[in-house]
Amino acid sequence: MATRVEWAERVERWERSGLSAEKFARREGYKPKQLYWWRWKLRADGPSQPSPSASAEPPRFLPVHVVADASPIVTEPIEIALPNGRVVRVRPGFDPATLERVLALAAEETPC
Repeated sequence: MATRVEWAERVERWERSGLSAEKFARREGYKPKQLYWWRWKLRADGPSQPSPSASAEPPRFLPVHVVADASPIVTEPIEIALPNGRVVRVRPGFDPATLERVLALAAEETPC
């Protein structure tokens, strides 16, 4: 007769397998009702013993180094449509003072 630990291992293998209880039990040579019952029993009782797959050593923490994102932020140029029909295209990284002067010149009405 299988022990509680053996059934815990079986239920764990069944759940990891992704198979139905019927297919898994048929493959392993026992009844699906046994799987369902043991899964219920193990969950109801709670883990009285560590899971067979549980590691005996405590978790280790590894150092983490945060680095700045090296990839440049690429944005599309913006377009400014002026009332006189002119369009000013501004690429990323523009100089605001220069843009102000360009807009002032572009906004001027020029005789045809």
